Amino acid sequence: MRVVGGRRSSYSVPSILGTDFRRTSQEDLAGCVVRAIALVERPAEMGEQAPMLTLRELVEDPAGGEPVITVVEGRGAEERTSRWRTVATRFEDAATFFPVLHEPEIWRLINLTQDTHPIHVHLDSFQVLGRHPAVVALAEDRITASGTSATVHIGQRIVDDRIPHALDDNELGLKDTVRVNPNEVVDIVVRFESYAGRYMYHCHILEHEDRDMMRPFVIMPAELMPFMGMGMDMASDDGKM
Repeated sequence: MRVVGGRRSSYSVPSILGTDFRRTSQEDLAGCVVRAIALVERPAEMGEQAPMLTLRELVEDPAGGEPVITVVEGRGAEERTSRWRTVATRFEDAATFFPVLHEPEIWRLINLTQDTHPIHVHLDSFQVLGRHPAVVALAEDRITASGTSATVHIGQRIVDDRIPHALDDNELGLKDTVRVNPNEVVDIVVRFESYAGRYMYHCHILEHEDRDMMRPFVIMPAELMPFMGMGMDMASDDGKM
């Protein structure tokens, strides 16, 4: 290739490259499903070679007894408290996330570890809704093979960890991976538009993924969701017999 002189192009790069992209607002998400995942490191037990890292899926359970993760948001009169019970901890546990095709959901990633985890979701891109500083208090000896006990205060910047808990400029568009820092809760908006089926999400650090920081989810067509409810009712009835 030879570079030669010529007329300078009058073309200028537009200030907006993707004209079909719009940031999702809180108003767009009114009434949508909210799912919570705790990023947990459990000390090694007898016979294990290293601490076990897991993505623990949670279900909101206001009346649930310990162990639960208590999340406190806001201050004073605006303070809101929720309690979340662990329902899955290992990759081989049954799937608990069943997103509906084309429906938006908020996935809340709660980091209870002292590491930064790049969390990758398969199939479709997502938006990072918000990144929140958090103060995490872990109950002593309450992270077990199946249970998780902690208190997480969101939005109260008490710990000076020198981590900028704010969205980067390059996090304002579509992403397939988001980093979740220590002392942090990250909310992402997922909307699966491509296919129904079984997929997974995981930490993109290979050693963490191999130590079980990986979970499946099943994308469902809306037409099948009523049958999902029937199946759960039947399983519940069988358990009572």
